[in-house]
Amino acid sequence: MSLSDRLKTGAQKSGPNLRKEFYEKYGVARNPFPPAGEPSDHPHKETAAEELIITGIKTFERDHTSQVFLIEGTQGVGKTNLLNYFQSELQAYYSDSEDFYIIRYYPDPEASFDGIIRRLFQEFHQVGLLARMALSLAALPDTKKQEVIDIAFSHEIRLVLSKLATASAESEEQLRSVCELAFEWLSGLRVLNKHREALGIHFRLDSVESKTQALRDLVFCSSRLNLFKGIFLLLDELEKQDYSLSKTVVLRFLSAIRALIDALPQHLFLLVALTIEARRRYFSMLPALAGRLQNAVELKPIKSAEEALEIAHFYVGEAKNRAAQDLGGSNKKPGTSPLLKDSEIRELFQQSLRRASERAQEGVTQRDFLNSLHFAVEKIFAIHTP
Repeated sequence: MSLSDRLKTGAQKSGPNLRKEFYEKYGVARNPFPPAGEPSDHPHKETAAEELIITGIKTFERDHTSQVFLIEGTQGVGKTNLLNYFQSELQAYYSDSEDFYIIRYYPDPEASFDGIIRRLFQEFHQVGLLARMALSLAALPDTKKQEVIDIAFSHEIRLVLSKLATASAESEEQLRSVCELAFEWLSGLRVLNKHREALGIHFRLDSVESKTQALRDLVFCSSRLNLFKGIFLLLDELEKQDYSLSKTVVLRFLSAIRALIDALPQHLFLLVALTIEARRRYFSMLPALAGRLQNAVELKPIKSAEEALEIAHFYVGEAKNRAAQDLGGSNKKPGTSPLLKDSEIRELFQQSLRRASERAQEGVTQRDFLNSLHFAVEKIFAIHTP
């Protein structure tokens, strides 16, 4: 049978019809368990480990003292899921706030820290932080304005802030133009005559050190103007830096993270996800980084059948809740037939545990377990497709 024929088989019961059938029999509208290739949009099951991070967020919101946390664990234990959760929740919590920034960044395998700094400046530019700083500075008496500008360590940043304040007093169009040029300069672009004339600067921000200093200056100056409270920076898959062939390049990247932490003793909430193996290598390469990442939250694989059952029941419950929201108004009652019996879930876990043991792996990762549940349910769903 050709692929076309095989795909057409059961087409008359695809889409909404099948979802309703699943709902009426099992109480779900789709497979509750994500396959291994679906790293996002998972339900989040709360764990005791994340309470440390919650406490840190409360402290950060209260006094803006920088907080740094490390989420560590082997591949597949849920580090990305936890970062997704905090990103989504923080964005919802601060949706009406203009002075907190939530930024998720996936490091590039080339191990350059420039991308992170550039992403921060891009966020500032998109929300118009430079323009708001200019308007606030222009509204201050000269002595107060100079006090704020002098918070900046960099002479070039002081020049840019002065030019922004002047442009805001001229016209909205002029301010917009100067802000755009300032963003280009902060992004590290080559300094042209238009930048020199509009901003008064002469030197390009061509190093991570100079960009980190510029970031520090903007953060503290905007904070003094009551326009800024904090950055939530979430770094995922930091172990990608190991793909680089040069240890020197990786060390430079790690040193830049340490420099960012040191440059912002206030207003930075840094959440870093890292495998245990990469953490050991990185801390060995740069012991000073280990001192900055002492607050560690370790995510562990599943080690017992009872824990596996609890996770499986959670995902099924979340799927039933979603199905009730989507299909509950169709006058159809949700079915109560179990997708998988507890004995079947236990057996799937034991199979996964044996495979993990063969790989000398302690416990079963959430990714592997959910993947096995996913395909077990797909076999059940296939029965409904003629």
